[in-house]
Amino acid sequence: MIGGRRLPGARVGLCGLAVLAGLAAGCGAQIGVGSDVLWTALFEGDSFGEWTGTPGGNAQAFPTPPNTIAVSSDRAHRGTFAANLTITAGSDGTQENAVLSRTEGLPQAAYYSGWFYLTRTVTVGTFWVIFKFRIRTNATDPNTTDEFYDLDLVNMPSGEMTLQLYDHRTSSNIALDVADPVVPVGNWFQVEAYYRNANDATGRVTYWLNGQQIVDVTGQPTGPTPWIEWDACSVAEDLTPSTTTLYVDDCAVSLTRVGPTGLIAGGPD
Repeated sequence: MIGGRRLPGARVGLCGLAVLAGLAAGCGAQIGVGSDVLWTALFEGDSFGEWTGTPGGNAQAFPTPPNTIAVSSDRAHRGTFAANLTITAGSDGTQENAVLSRTEGLPQAAYYSGWFYLTRTVTVGTFWVIFKFRIRTNATDPNTTDEFYDLDLVNMPSGEMTLQLYDHRTSSNIALDVADPVVPVGNWFQVEAYYRNANDATGRVTYWLNGQQIVDVTGQPTGPTPWIEWDACSVAEDLTPSTTTLYVDDCAVSLTRVGPTGLIAGGPD
């Protein structure tokens, strides 16, 4: 286990061009954002087929029990269904995991977007990761899979929840450009990242929360090989309450920003 946040190497190939539907306007409305969108997962087939239907795709919870992953009609960002990621992360130091993963064949540079829903404020004891990038030092060897960037949910003194970016290379947090952006509870929020995978100073990672840029890391290498993994997930240790549900919906990989309206916007300069 690396940094207390190790996930098993698994996973996924890039599927064909798709059209992102229903991220703007009312339920049932559709907006085509063009062929820059490479892949989407809207869960409207009441399954994880958009994740698992590509070679090596994965949607998994482990260990089970107590952790579960399901498509649910309890709530949705748009349409009828969303992913329900439920984990039980007590104070015994055990990492609990519910993970949607994509890997292999992803572009050198792309935007990764997902919508998330917290049912309540949660006290984070050790960590709670909801958005993750992983790397390999040998693209063809799963044994060389390693952790990279974790976007975590953390608590503020006010009692609200915010985000924190953790870099496994340095085992430290990266200061955000926007101090303590508030993550809403009881409302859907969008996390989007631009990730450029490069073994030189052109590497870059940029994150947005509900369309607001919160951090931009430039001028340093990112992945040592072309291999990329992106996870929309609930990975945690020591949460209160220990049993916690995170909903995920309307995920996309795109060559241009999706943005919170679902319309393609401009990228980093």
